[in-house]
Amino acid sequence: MRTVRAESALEGIDRSVVSIGNFDGVHAGHRKLVETVKSRARHQDATSVIVTFDPHTRSVLRPEAVQPLLTTLPEKQALLESMDIDVLAVLPFTPALAGMAPGDFVDRVLVSQFKAVEWVMGEDHAFGKNRAGTKNFLHESKSRKHFNVFAITLDAENAGVVSSTRIRSLIVDGKLQSAVSMLGHPYLVMAQRTGGTRTGSALGFPTLNFALPPSEKVLPPAGVYAAELGSAGAKWAGALYLGNCPTFSNRERHLEFHAFSGDGSYPGLHDEAAVWIHAFVRKDESFPDARRLASQIEQDIRNIKGFFAQE
Repeated sequence: MRTVRAESALEGIDRSVVSIGNFDGVHAGHRKLVETVKSRARHQDATSVIVTFDPHTRSVLRPEAVQPLLTTLPEKQALLESMDIDVLAVLPFTPALAGMAPGDFVDRVLVSQFKAVEWVMGEDHAFGKNRAGTKNFLHESKSRKHFNVFAITLDAENAGVVSSTRIRSLIVDGKLQSAVSMLGHPYLVMAQRTGGTRTGSALGFPTLNFALPPSEKVLPPAGVYAAELGSAGAKWAGALYLGNCPTFSNRERHLEFHAFSGDGSYPGLHDEAAVWIHAFVRKDESFPDARRLASQIEQDIRNIKGFFAQE
């Protein structure tokens, strides 16, 4: 996958099939769009292009109502790269772009900049000034004379119609398995390694410590989760802790990961790693002493191993 900052016409592309949006979370509905783009592009001998905005459109259109993100731009890039699209085009979202009439957006951006021969969109997708650009607008407008419109329903098997807003609420409420069902993948957090106090090692459960991601990133409630750690093509299953260690005072909120296998070493692990959160196990709590905490961690590990055994 080639990632470009799309401030001018894309080089090396004669014709493309595109889908455009925030793609926050790269959820199951988005993934349906991406797979459709890839399929339609193959049949038309065209380049598959996903166009996403940076920053999120809401930060420009409704800055007073900005919500935390399901995916930062690097996370979004990692998720889309795993889907084997040809080009990820990051389009700077500015007030000028937000105020562009739908017809102008089609002519100046979609056709001239991305050489689109087809636009794959959700049934209810809207774009342009005052969100006046819709599927019906395109079908009735002369602006779409250069390309085809292919609209699909953004639903997911056993989850109904999915949206980033619904998934965000589920994660905030700690309903990770429901969120994962709508995402179509475990919840991704790209995290930076940091130093720890070696408390986990003292308890018999060595951990890697990670700083919290940027404040604009949605995080689930403090607690213990079934998770995987990924880096440089390797993956480790284990227990993830998010919290401030109330059993031990004066700790900042952070992430800790304990892998089930190995001796606590992680060959090839980079300073930034992908944490894939699968399911909520229990809420954070304070224990009367370290022995009680260690006993609970043992139970957490049994529960998480049981979860992965059923996956």
